[in-house]
Amino acid sequence: MLPDIPDASVDCIVTSPPYWKGFEYEAYFNSYAQYLEWTKNWLAECKRTLAKNGTLWLNVANDSETTVRAFELMEIATRELMFKLHDTVVWYRYNQQPANTDRQLTNQCEFVFMLRHTSAGVELNKDQAYANCPSLFKTKNVGNVWELPFNSGKQNVEGFGRKEVAAKWGHSGFPVELPETCILLSTKEGDTVMDCFMGSGTTGVACKKLGRKFIGIELIPEYVEISRNRIESTGKAANQITIDDLYQITIDDL
Repeated sequence: MLPDIPDASVDCIVTSPPYWKGFEYEAYFNSYAQYLEWTKNWLAECKRTLAKNGTLWLNVANDSETTVRAFELMEIATRELMFKLHDTVVWYRYNQQPANTDRQLTNQCEFVFMLRHTSAGVELNKDQAYANCPSLFKTKNVGNVWELPFNSGKQNVEGFGRKEVAAKWGHSGFPVELPETCILLSTKEGDTVMDCFMGSGTTGVACKKLGRKFIGIELIPEYVEISRNRIESTGKAANQITIDDLYQITIDDL
């Protein structure tokens, strides 16, 4: 369970919390107010477990269909829990399915809030992030608009569904380039990265590829097994950690 993780033991957290309604995987809340209170609880645990110089990358959609308001979650982190908002990344999903309505524009972006205890001591590994995925930035100017197709890297993975479809995967489908970039920017080899909503294990796959230790927390045992299989089948780079260094934690309740 998240409360079992030792204080200040995690160097980086990359996670995308569930929507509060709209998916089978995410239908555990009676109201949006209850969802926000739950959000405050797990964000407080993230702050407790995050190392003094660590970074939390919080990926949230601002979607009227699921009524999640990204900036309300960011304000819980910054105003109530006193995280420092160090930067805001806009994930531009240029291949988003068009909105089937004349009432709304097609929602082509999500946010990734870069949260820390303090902005002091930040050294971003921009060269590594650019070298790993140059198309994300378009130019060598590593900025905060990341152009990444939603389904990138997932077409050949059995069981993946789109984020917009009421499927078993729910929110857990960001492409692996997203956590890879977050991890490369803010950690070094051997550091510990956590995803407290592991889903299908994409953050763990990124950790395996990049030589980071991984803590994954997931509610549904089936997803833990899928994550384990994905991580174990991921290619290992030179001097990289093995699957024995990874941790998958199944919990009953966050």
